[in-house]
Amino acid sequence: MNFRSKLLISALLLVSMPLIVEAEIVRIAAWNIENLWASEGQGQNPRTIADYERLAGYALQLDADVIAFQEIENEQALERILDPEIYRFLVSSRPVNGNFRQRTAFAVRRGIPVTRHPDLVQLRTSRGLKYGVDMEITLAGRTIRLLSVHLKSFCFEDRLSDGSNLSKHCRKLASQMGVLEKWIDEMASKDLPFAILGDFNRRLNLENDDFWSEIDDGSPALLKLYRAADGLQSECWNGKYPHYIDHIVYNQQVADWIIPGSFRQVLYSESPDTIETLSDHCPISVELDIR
Repeated sequence: MNFRSKLLISALLLVSMPLIVEAEIVRIAAWNIENLWASEGQGQNPRTIADYERLAGYALQLDADVIAFQEIENEQALERILDPEIYRFLVSSRPVNGNFRQRTAFAVRRGIPVTRHPDLVQLRTSRGLKYGVDMEITLAGRTIRLLSVHLKSFCFEDRLSDGSNLSKHCRKLASQMGVLEKWIDEMASKDLPFAILGDFNRRLNLENDDFWSEIDDGSPALLKLYRAADGLQSECWNGKYPHYIDHIVYNQQVADWIIPGSFRQVLYSESPDTIETLSDHCPISVELDIR
């Protein structure tokens, strides 16, 4: 296999025959890379060749098997930082318009079986909002459904239950929350392991956050969600924004595969004045031991 996984084999005697149990370790990640265009000097964050090389170096540090990206122009943009002979790319079908070319995407290490589902276009509840990229991977005979999202910004912690008092940003986020909850409930009703990765633009770790309370509401029966960064603070750009808004959210089946202590945030070593040529978000990842 040419993807970064470990084959763990244990032999058990059962009716005098050996039983071989396979397991694979996979690292999944989320990275809002801030307006990554395919060409130098283009877009809201124009970059030089050296900037792309720096980003490629951080992608190597991340060393993930599956990366949920946000703010990608197209496949060619991803090819500037990842080797297409090592990764395959699944980029949102969302149309681009002029200088606004932000799409969600996945990069998946070649060798990992992938099935793509239609984009979650329903997340575009109003103009300017992004589709979610929906796919599944199969490892060790287990299928995991994965969704890359980039939700509405500027409603980081305001209550979403204030009715007519909601800001326009919070109204849009609340509408996306309903779509996301429907997707979660569908996955739960099918008893599928699943994870949602990306930029929620929401401080889900705050106590009594009503976005989190709504999607982790125990319905369907026994549904329980987890956050990879639960109880942690972001150290990105020297902790400039200590509350995570990028998240990896998953259900109980995936939680059972999480390797304790494997959550990681890749930090940039450059000075803060380079933030626009790198990203205002640092990539996060967690490892699964799938059996």
